[in-house]
Amino acid sequence: MNSFKTRKKNILHIVLCILPFALMLSGCRKNISPAEQETTVRITEPSEETWSNKWEICMPILNEEKTEGNDYVNADFSNSSSGYFYIKYIGDSPKIKLQLFSGTSITYTYDITPNEYTVIPLSLGSGLYSIQVYENIQENEYAMVYAKELKVMLQDEQAPFLYPNQRVNYSKDSQTSILAKQLTDNCHTELEAVAEIYDYIIKNITYDYVKAEIVESGYLPDADMTLSIGTGICYDYAAVMASMLRSVGIPTRMEIGYSGDAYHAWVSVYTKDHGWIDDIIEFNGIQWTLMDPTFDANSNDKVNDFDKLLGKGNKTEYTVMYNY
Repeated sequence: MNSFKTRKKNILHIVLCILPFALMLSGCRKNISPAEQETTVRITEPSEETWSNKWEICMPILNEEKTEGNDYVNADFSNSSSGYFYIKYIGDSPKIKLQLFSGTSITYTYDITPNEYTVIPLSLGSGLYSIQVYENIQENEYAMVYAKELKVMLQDEQAPFLYPNQRVNYSKDSQTSILAKQLTDNCHTELEAVAEIYDYIIKNITYDYVKAEIVESGYLPDADMTLSIGTGICYDYAAVMASMLRSVGIPTRMEIGYSGDAYHAWVSVYTKDHGWIDDIIEFNGIQWTLMDPTFDANSNDKVNDFDKLLGKGNKTEYTVMYNY
């Protein structure tokens, strides 16, 4: 599919697959009781000095001389092998949406700020991506102004989960990065680093029930703000943990989907020894239990609450829809 050189005369009316963030952010509070005690993650695997947080944070690089597009869009795909691309809308509409999918995958929808470059993660892995940009015409009607098919061959399948993006947003100088470095200075394995950051989050961030009721669709988390005020919703918890872990070189997925029948956000992490460890809390020498900083930070009794909320730790209770 080639980029549109000019706007088509026949406006395409579409129903956008907009992620229902308001439902997610209120749904993730279901059946959660206020925190009354601290919970500590214990990693029981032997510690070997095989890991260090002396990591050069991966930051996206914009190559403006390599941009392509049309009268409405500029795009830089030169770093797609690293798991991201840049996009900028340069037209006149104040409301812009980008849709992205690969093969039969679910469609990812992003709000794009006009006249600013936005980093979009290629979180569906290597393959052929369809990218479409729409501008708002009136009310809920949008017209396609740019389309491209992008063949992606990742240099590392974990690459998309080591860079900041719209939802996992941090920099070398952000508080999330600075704190993550401090917390993991004495860690010798990736799992120890995960435990230190996880413990900090569940002990220092409380669930914001009011925000869960009033948050609007399109909300994007601010990890540094959440750290500063010490409160947030599931989306915020996941953004903080993903930002902190990525900043010290541990690939981390922010995952959005369902926990039981509640729309929810959580994280999974990747280590060299274990590969992707999905929704963990701790390893007791035999098995992993679920990692969900929202539920754990707000549980009176970790084991009992997880039995009640998540089907006795049954991973099938988590249904992933989106990875960021």
